[in-house]
Amino acid sequence: MLLLKPHQLTILSTSRCTARCAHCSMNSAPGRRERLRLEQITTAISELHHLNGLRVVIFAGGEPTLMGEDLLDAIAHAASLGIMTRIVTNAYWAVSPRRAREKLVELREAGLAELNLSADDYHLPYIPFERVETAWHASKGLGFQAVVIANSSGPKSVVNPRFIMDRLGEELTMRFDDDGFPQPLGGPGPDGTVYAIFNPTVQRLGRSNLELGEDEFAYPADQESLDGACPWAVRSAALSPKNHLVACCGIEAEHNEVLDFGDATREPLGELVARADDDLVVNAIALRGPLFLKRFVERYAPEVEFRERYASICEICEHVVRRPEVLAVLRRHTAELAHEVMPVRLELEDRELSALEVVA
Repeated sequence: MLLLKPHQLTILSTSRCTARCAHCSMNSAPGRRERLRLEQITTAISELHHLNGLRVVIFAGGEPTLMGEDLLDAIAHAASLGIMTRIVTNAYWAVSPRRAREKLVELREAGLAELNLSADDYHLPYIPFERVETAWHASKGLGFQAVVIANSSGPKSVVNPRFIMDRLGEELTMRFDDDGFPQPLGGPGPDGTVYAIFNPTVQRLGRSNLELGEDEFAYPADQESLDGACPWAVRSAALSPKNHLVACCGIEAEHNEVLDFGDATREPLGELVARADDDLVVNAIALRGPLFLKRFVERYAPEVEFRERYASICEICEHVVRRPEVLAVLRRHTAELAHEVMPVRLELEDRELSALEVVA
């Protein structure tokens, strides 16, 4: 049976962006040009929804609004299938209250359910915070399920949750508490929309590996808090700008030996999902977690060096899957890895089968 299968799909619509943020995990930039076609997007949504029943489709990038009318048509397609839709945008288009309102009305009429606005220190050189403010106020009363500001901040950040709330003149629920644990976003406001801040810390992913200093990252007090299965691998898959099915949207996974499952232009998505579900290292990430893989490699090859600390499981994952010397250890010890991963999978399969029998 398929155990690892997408419940959520992120459409990485384009690698092009109106900003070149120093912390971008996807390495997006104005000069990049990879982009999905509308037909590729709608086909992926339809095939994966038929396979498993997608609950959420997220349009991200790069900057997804650069797709123009294709974005509206893609949102409408997902909404027509009863799938909740979300967009992650930097709000560069909110040049005035009127223009912002027009854009948001277009998105709502297409069927967009949730608006996520990116705002942090690293966007400021390209997108004034006033654009985010303008989009935020223009979203009021339009009937979105949620309007969320996605804010990555660290010890030195100026644009942090307190800054945002002071500028907006509103007290907002934050997705993560002071210890980094998720908490409920709270109920809707007077207009029926949930307003909140998604507040992860800055992570050493993608471009930030080269462009950010050590003092810009915040680490959990206990690295043991990063132990555990990855809830996103395959279950929250992504379609890359070159139409590849990849494990997640946390890092730029296109062409990665572990996290890229293949070109959806050449193979049916069902086959790509089956390949992901059958991969031992992917199962290890999804069922035991990146920290487990790090420790596994350290046990069998202590000469392989890792950092002393990480800010997130995504950081650990990137540091595992992008290093040939680490993957070589995993290939040499496939039997041992399977011995530690497959019993977890079999137990979860038994639980899922039992749940299906109860429903039947």
